[in-house]
Amino acid sequence: MIKLKHIVALFFALGIFAGLSFFLNNQEEALHLFEKIEETAGIHEAEVAPTETDTIPFEQKLKDEMKIISSSYSKRSKRTIWTLARGKTIVVYLLQAQKVIQKNGGTILFMEELNDNPNAYQTAIVDVLTPKGDSLHLTFQVSDNIFMKNASLMSIAFQTTNLTTEIIAKLNSLNFPFDLLVPPFGLSEDFYKNLDKIRNKEIVLWLAMESTKLNKVHNKLRPLRIHHTAEQIEETISNAKEILPSAAGIATRYGEQAVKHKQLLQAILKPTEKRDMWFLDLSMEDRTVVPQTCKDLEISCKIAFPYNPDNSSIEDYVHQKLREAPKSGTSVMILPLTEQNLSKIEDIATKAAKQGTTLVDLSTLFNSK
Repeated sequence: MIKLKHIVALFFALGIFAGLSFFLNNQEEALHLFEKIEETAGIHEAEVAPTETDTIPFEQKLKDEMKIISSSYSKRSKRTIWTLARGKTIVVYLLQAQKVIQKNGGTILFMEELNDNPNAYQTAIVDVLTPKGDSLHLTFQVSDNIFMKNASLMSIAFQTTNLTTEIIAKLNSLNFPFDLLVPPFGLSEDFYKNLDKIRNKEIVLWLAMESTKLNKVHNKLRPLRIHHTAEQIEETISNAKEILPSAAGIATRYGEQAVKHKQLLQAILKPTEKRDMWFLDLSMEDRTVVPQTCKDLEISCKIAFPYNPDNSSIEDYVHQKLREAPKSGTSVMILPLTEQNLSKIEDIATKAAKQGTTLVDLSTLFNSK
């Protein structure tokens, strides 16, 4: 046994001497070998380096991301009640909850909207299995009177054919951005000069288009007609943009025939998209092909319904558009520009803020998703 130990020690010593001899005679190779050893050690060290652990409980993550405004426990239903700000429908909240739960490793066991809760605006029950295997029995309820800030957007636009000193003053007193639908042709030079006196505005080309209502009187508006060539239509739009170079989009004036005629519509939309403008269909035509045509051309388009005196009063129309915003997320209000109509909406920014609606220009609305 002693002899064996001596033999092992001898071989060990010889190995050291051999290694030393190799190092002295082959320093470059030896250094390269040591570098490789250090590199490998570093890799293994990185692999076993401790990772930062997430200490936020799953339930708290869910509360934070859903922006719960209050939480309580019901002994009767044996469920935790989470109250959410009004501004989104309960269905939208449920879709959001589904994404948040799955993202954080949880599992949805049960989810159902309820329609028989007299104490809440909208309600749903959600049962969740946490990543640790615990169960959460939740009731979501949308508050009746606490609104989410910036939960919805609304744009206000005015159909403009006359600018008086009084109207300009009233427009400049408004405390929110707005749009002016302006005919680029057929009005006096003074009208276009007066536009420069108005602050906080966005200009929209209010272009006359094919309609059964057009006659010779409308020729001064240079309407876009079915018999026009694509080149003629592009030239008209180009001329309109030269008169109002800051225009952000095009809106239909008349146009119930134009929005049904795909070839004409394409001829209008192509130069519109080329000039980085959007398109707003105000024709109120049920058979409009604007959505599909815009999708094909990848241009931003929307349909909106301007005030119609045959259907409602100004007060009813304004109230309807305010209510529409939190329900659908966006709303567009379009009124004829008169002193009387401006007086009807002097406090609309305050009313909108109370329901979580922000007033923005049409370009901002178009760019919102």
